[in-house]
Amino acid sequence: MMRAVAVGLGLLCITCTVPDIEELEEERPSGCDASHPCQVRVLLTYDGFRPGCVTLRLVDAADGSRTLELPVLEGTAEVGFIRRSGWSDTVKVTASAYERSCAVQEVATASDQAVVPEEGTATVELKLSARDEDGDGFVSTGTRGTDCDDRSVSISPGVAERCDFLDNNCDGREDPAPVCDGVEWRTTGTLTGASFRDVAPHARNQAWLVSDSNDVLAHVRQGTDGGFDVEPFTDCHGAWSTAWARPSDGRVFLGSWEGQLATRALAAGGPCSLTSFDGGGAAIQDLVGFESDGGTTLYAVSETGDILRWDYPAEPVRMAHVDADLRSIHGLDPRTLITVGSTGELPVAYHVNADGGPWLRETLPPPSGGQLALHTVHVVAPGLAYAAGDQGLFLERAAGSWSTKPAYPIYVDGGVSPDILDVVSFGQGSVFARLDTDDLVRFDGEEWRDFLFGTQGFTTLEGLSSDELWSATLDGTGFHWGPRAP
Repeated sequence: MMRAVAVGLGLLCITCTVPDIEELEEERPSGCDASHPCQVRVLLTYDGFRPGCVTLRLVDAADGSRTLELPVLEGTAEVGFIRRSGWSDTVKVTASAYERSCAVQEVATASDQAVVPEEGTATVELKLSARDEDGDGFVSTGTRGTDCDDRSVSISPGVAERCDFLDNNCDGREDPAPVCDGVEWRTTGTLTGASFRDVAPHARNQAWLVSDSNDVLAHVRQGTDGGFDVEPFTDCHGAWSTAWARPSDGRVFLGSWEGQLATRALAAGGPCSLTSFDGGGAAIQDLVGFESDGGTTLYAVSETGDILRWDYPAEPVRMAHVDADLRSIHGLDPRTLITVGSTGELPVAYHVNADGGPWLRETLPPPSGGQLALHTVHVVAPGLAYAAGDQGLFLERAAGSWSTKPAYPIYVDGGVSPDILDVVSFGQGSVFARLDTDDLVRFDGEEWRDFLFGTQGFTTLEGLSSDELWSATLDGTGFHWGPRAP
């Protein structure tokens, strides 16, 4: 733990990393421990956000003209000081947190008084609270910050505008010209013998397409001319139903209809490796993965309710089981995972247990007749997620509670809303979905709008960023929506 300590006549703030600290310590103490005593220890905690800058203001309670402002090193949890000569024995301590730097918006303050003891050390605990739900470093306008949509990492002041149906930089304009010039749906071409079931993007303009026929995988890369280079592989033997690709190097991880798991490097010479996992023939229906501290961890769900954990390169293991047919799993990290499916002809959702115990079933709004299952889930931020399923079932999870959102409209008298089979979202005004009518549509926060009509059998919809989406079809064709590669 780093300490920033204010000491001596000028209440100088220093840390253990200052090169000349030994010289400073000869003159005055630099910490709050047995070897370096101080008179007041200030303990700082940050609730709901990580500040870009923190300052400490000290005021003599007996004379408000005696003040001192001190910077606090980023991430510091403890600051100590010795009372300045001539001050009274009571000091008011105020910590102030700022959004990105000390030159911008102050978002949180906390104050308390300390009586400076003749001997020993007094402790002041200050808790600084603000809300940054999407973790983008900008605090919600509701807690004195500048983030106009704190449930989307695609929206905050200073973000470049994208063609994504969002006001990315909070200036009140959505997709101003010319950001949408050249943004359109393009096909990657058709690969004979493939029946694509999933797409796994891993970098800008790059993705894997996986097929459940003829052992086909294909890596797709958009060129600067707008065309696509497609590299097929046939050494991963299986009927692949789902995939996730690692952003750092493009390695793809696969699940199959027969319960197999496998992985393959992007390099042509890297062999496909099947794991020893025995799924008992139960279909692996979705995969999601995360990279952290040099490691890769994946989570998969099966039609028999198994939740698998794969700490690559170790072998996958069953980490949990629920009484459900699990169709989809998603999260921003292992702490925000949600999985959905059906049980007993009812839609269900579960979230990961932070204590490591059994996954916890969530309370869902009562479904309408015929809404028997949830097919897809997408976590946008810790405080926002979407799930969708049979006959237009469309749910939003905000602040831990699910509510029903409008179904895709019915245009035929006596008909029912189409099933929603995939959902991808980057904010409340940017939700994309795949319908069982072979259409891709979007929800703008209030109503559904058309996006792309198909006749080839769309089987998937995925995206890493708000201005780039991927889809694929039963006839072996890939689809890409976004700007032309630079």
